[in-house]
Amino acid sequence: MLPVKKIIATTDFSEPSRRGVRLAVELAEHFQAELILVHATPPLQAVSGASTVSGYYLPNVSEEIKAEAGEIADRLRAEEIPSQVPSRVHILNARPAEAITTFAEEERVDLIVIASRGASGWEHAIFGSVAERVLRNAPCPVLVATRPD
Repeated sequence: MLPVKKIIATTDFSEPSRRGVRLAVELAEHFQAELILVHATPPLQAVSGASTVSGYYLPNVSEEIKAEAGEIADRLRAEEIPSQVPSRVHILNARPAEAITTFAEEERVDLIVIASRGASGWEHAIFGSVAERVLRNAPCPVLVATRPD
């Protein structure tokens, strides 16, 4: 694993993911590594054969969502990542766990930092955990940041 030269910090813009980003910043500073802030927006689904939902053209809506996510991620980068840490933002439009692991492989990152909200019970059974799927399929070590007790 060492040396760590490239780190992905995932974010869904929640407070737990901000804590994960802050942890990734500390690691990037320590290792003098590049930090890539990654947000994945799931693709919109339409009924078979339909190109619009409620009068909206889905490709345009997807692009607007991606652009807005980029703006939010840029603000997060400015707020949480010091200028001396080399960083960039990447917005993915795919199922989050798969998108993150594929991107990590393509970028040849050394570490993924991802926050977990600690969902349990029915919520975990139905939706699963993005962090868990990333952990199982990542091409590199994964640090899962959980909420402090």
